[in-house]
Amino acid sequence: MHVTPDSSEAKQAYAEALHRLLPFHFFYEKRQKELPDFTFLEGDEVPYPYRSLLVHRNDMTPTLAAFHHSKLGLHVHEQEANDHFVMRLVSLHSNNTGVPVEYGAIAIQLADLPEVVQEEVVAGEKPLGGILGEYEVEHSGNPSVYFSVPADDLISSALRQEEGERLYGRCNQLIDSDGMVFADIVEILPRSNESENWVKT
Repeated sequence: MHVTPDSSEAKQAYAEALHRLLPFHFFYEKRQKELPDFTFLEGDEVPYPYRSLLVHRNDMTPTLAAFHHSKLGLHVHEQEANDHFVMRLVSLHSNNTGVPVEYGAIAIQLADLPEVVQEEVVAGEKPLGGILGEYEVEHSGNPSVYFSVPADDLISSALRQEEGERLYGRCNQLIDSDGMVFADIVEILPRSNESENWVKT
């Protein structure tokens, strides 16, 4: 992310940007790799069809599954975990075609999740949204910001996009029935012929 924090106001804005992008930023910092140039947007600044896929409080897993007419699979690219949390760099793909439909990172607090859900999360075989739906875990989404970002080498490789292609995504939190945040998520969508030809209804 090409920001030069040369004033107190700029430093605060830069710190807030990095906070919003956790845990995505964690994996870039671990690789000593600079973040691509994220541009933060209001919901009504996100163009269609991406606005309909991103600007809502629903889980992305069922939203993308419905859009792509397929159940989704999970691929874990990188992971940090202990007994209390799991943090992953991941992509989701269509089970029908194998095409990637989302790339990003997620940090999940395990402690307050039902034990069977914790076990499913730790196994790393299913998207979190699918697990929460399967076990009817009460929760809500709270998108904090939307963004556009040019695909760098990691993003382009994971989503099969050209480097420099401008993509759209969001930073989201999942909140449990007690109002506590149990997951922080950065979600980036690919461009595709299907999505570009899709018309808002």
